[in-house]
Amino acid sequence: MERTIDIENSRDELNEWVRKSIELFESSQYLDKIAEVYPLQTAHPERLEDGLRRRIISAHQGRRTNELIQILKNEVKFPYDEPIWYLFKNIQGCLENNPNQIQRIADSLYAMTAEETVVRLESAPKLNTQMGPMFTNWLRAKFNLLDIDDFRNSTKGIFILNASEEEALNFVRNELNQDLDKRPDLLVKVDETYVIGEAKWIGSPGGNQNKQVVEVINLCKKQRGSVIRVGIIDGFPWAIYKTNGTIINDKTCVMVQECEYDILSALLLREYLETLLTD
Repeated sequence: MERTIDIENSRDELNEWVRKSIELFESSQYLDKIAEVYPLQTAHPERLEDGLRRRIISAHQGRRTNELIQILKNEVKFPYDEPIWYLFKNIQGCLENNPNQIQRIADSLYAMTAEETVVRLESAPKLNTQMGPMFTNWLRAKFNLLDIDDFRNSTKGIFILNASEEEALNFVRNELNQDLDKRPDLLVKVDETYVIGEAKWIGSPGGNQNKQVVEVINLCKKQRGSVIRVGIIDGFPWAIYKTNGTIINDKTCVMVQECEYDILSALLLREYLETLLTD
């Protein structure tokens, strides 16, 4: 994606909080620090019990497709990313009525060794599937919480709303008059000012990552009334240089870095909120 701002020589043209986030990424142990917000655990393989392991290997080596498929149907994951496996596993009639697809899947499985099939089943889960609640947990640990009545009536300080998903969404829609489909990741009151925001961890470039960035930017641009909207993004979008020293012009980075709205690292959130205090 073509840049409109010289990211090396004209950073003063960037949004203040975007610039601070880039500088934070470049000048500190950013990934070690952001682990406080997104505390990734060590990924451990999940061993199958010996009996199940032997059954899979035996069915695979014997090319007993129906038996192998039935065994795998009872497992949490599949040995590879198969687009229609969910349908076979969960929807009535799909497995029985589609022999050509069964054969295609079998051919994919037999292209691996029996041992490789088992190893893939035992592989460690993707850590990014665990990212969802991490920001919320960090937020609740780092900021003061108030139940909805006290939150509504507070006039001094920084407070996070402590409420159920439904209660918080109703508050945002009905009392703050914000057109959201779900509870925002951030719902905070600074003195008498309300701030809402979406938080995303973006670990790499790509289609789904771009969609998440667009979701954050769209939230920020649809400002309504006096409620402040902010984006909290961490990870890849703050990177400027590849390992070979060339500038990254990936759409994911450029969209965030040249955004006119307040988008910042979670590590800067307290500083950002403190600028809204009246005293």
